[in-house]
Amino acid sequence: MNIIVTGGAGFIGSAVIRQYIKETEHNIINVDALTYAGNLESLSEVEKNPRYHFEHAHICDKEAMEGIFKEYQPDAIMHLAA
Repeated sequence: MNIIVTGGAGFIGSAVIRQYIKETEHNIINVDALTYAGNLESLSEVEKNPRYHFEHAHICDKEAMEGIFKEYQPDAIMHLAA
């Protein structure tokens, strides 16, 4: 299953991603604009996992999001962006 997590570099999003990578076999796609709340250091323990993917994009960028959806074909989306 491919799951997009928006705001995945934030406090809650990064905790969700770490848990999903540890406890499931799902592919996790982190979509984050890395504004004031984003911190990729909180994902250092999963960044090299082949099931973790990071996309630096803003959820309001229609073209970027269409490309991400086309590439990953998500089964689910968790909207955790601020």
